[in-house]
Amino acid sequence: MAWDKLRDINEKAVEIAKGVSLLKPISWPPPAEEEFLSAWRKKKKGLPKIDYPKIDYTDTIAALQSLKDSFSASHPMEIYTKKTLESYIRAAEMVQAVNTPKLQKLSEEIFGKPGSLMPGCQQTSVEAAEKLVALAVRFQHPFVTEPDLCVSAEQIKVFLDGHTVPRMGAHAPEVQIVTELAAKATAGGRLIKLRAGTCFTRYDFDQLYVHEVMTHALTGINGSFQPILKTMGRGAPRTTLTQEGLATFAEVITGAIDLGRLKRLALRIIAIDRALNGANFVETFEYFLLNGQSEKESFWSAARIFRGGQPDGKSVFTKDGVYLDGLIKVHSLFQWALMHNRMGVLHLLFCGRVSLEDLFLLEGSLTDGLVAEPHFFPDWYEKIEGLAGSLTFSLLTNVINADDLDGYFSALTRGLSAP
Repeated sequence: MAWDKLRDINEKAVEIAKGVSLLKPISWPPPAEEEFLSAWRKKKKGLPKIDYPKIDYTDTIAALQSLKDSFSASHPMEIYTKKTLESYIRAAEMVQAVNTPKLQKLSEEIFGKPGSLMPGCQQTSVEAAEKLVALAVRFQHPFVTEPDLCVSAEQIKVFLDGHTVPRMGAHAPEVQIVTELAAKATAGGRLIKLRAGTCFTRYDFDQLYVHEVMTHALTGINGSFQPILKTMGRGAPRTTLTQEGLATFAEVITGAIDLGRLKRLALRIIAIDRALNGANFVETFEYFLLNGQSEKESFWSAARIFRGGQPDGKSVFTKDGVYLDGLIKVHSLFQWALMHNRMGVLHLLFCGRVSLEDLFLLEGSLTDGLVAEPHFFPDWYEKIEGLAGSLTFSLLTNVINADDLDGYFSALTRGLSAP
């Protein structure tokens, strides 16, 4: 296929996909929180009733399918385009499947579900999450708890503007404060949204910068500069695991992540697994509450798992499993790529919105110049020698067992009291 034709297909795909919104139509309205909590405090444990908008994507799906059928795929970039078009179609079908078991089926197909083995070991993501929660409880002490501080969305906006504009200039993403948003913050290619009236924490400054701006916005902007694969600037649901994994990895490697956030990511994995095994919304809410989250936070943590689905547990939205799963896989990728000197694979992470499989699919196209090098890199990636040192040391410490540490240091303590 001529490259100008593939570029044209990608441009048309982006235009059509702009009309497909996955998260907004399935997000729960703010009043649902007070309605549920007010009843729950009175010991009325009824399930929330959510009315989702009826959206018909029939014409959109047909247009995407027609575009997908308009070419055959033999070159890696053609294969990437076909996979992306298919993912756009699945996203539209998911929105049309709200309140039905089909939503869960599509969710599992796109985002996966907890229980798969992690790279390089015989431990599942659920087992890893349970271990992480247990470790977080052991590490949680008064000197590492967060002060009682409420940072406004306006303060976060000033911080982000002050860091992105000097670094990206005219390409810096716009930061907006909006009233209706399921997450505290989201990032598109050139737009960062912050939820108004939300108490952000002191950790959110750096977390939002490295996660939302220097990962999600950065890859979207870099993707928009691609000469042929314009869909790399928009991405698709199939790239979510790698995107969220890379963004969370950035938090870890820069020291921006805090213990509470790590625990939240792990609790989401376990809660999704519980919901897939029959737990309803109330049981999921109370699980988060039991594990230290506030009533408000527990409500929205549970709502994320049942958005678009059925609060009785018959249909679950599995997207939140990608954060920890993706983090582990991206962390493992960096270790592997640095050991084998496959820097092209790592560079591709920043060329646009891609999945782990795409990195190996498009590696040759990056070498050939058909996929453009990233226009921007995050600060931490530019210091690759320090990153390599940190990851090398992490491989060494992987063999250390936390329980064995108790025995080692307990022996030293006993030694101090010996005659």
